[in-house]
Amino acid sequence: MQQDIPLNLLSSFERYFPQRTPLLILQAPGYDAWIAALPTEDGRFTLACPDRGGRAVFTWQSARQRQTLDHRTLPPWALLPAAVIVKLCADGMDVAGFSAVLIAENSAGPRFDYGLSTAVAAFIHALHGRGYTQTTLVALIDSVRRTMGAPSPSAES
Repeated sequence: MQQDIPLNLLSSFERYFPQRTPLLILQAPGYDAWIAALPTEDGRFTLACPDRGGRAVFTWQSARQRQTLDHRTLPPWALLPAAVIVKLCADGMDVAGFSAVLIAENSAGPRFDYGLSTAVAAFIHALHGRGYTQTTLVALIDSVRRTMGAPSPSAES
């Protein structure tokens, strides 16, 4: 059952991406995690996570190297969502880029990582008009963790 959109999701989107409006706002199925996102055409993925007080900007190519555009290591909270983007783009669900705010009820650990990653995967599926369920998205994320060597879920705050 979908809950009401958290107010901090919308206020955070306005803070990170002033004067822009998200195209889609989705709750990750099975998680208390949300994404508010707007596709872009600049080849950049900008993920903001107010729960972690951070933002990561990367391209498909830099994400494959687990790096941001400025050649720094992606923050732990962004590693699994970035790996999901790489996997879906490689599987033909190309996205030119997007700006997104991600929030989750859990502040760390597997549910946090899976919640954020499931929200990202749901957004990309929705952009492509493809259906999804919690089961299919979790299977995708499990596969990404195994085949792309994504890290174990973070325990950092």
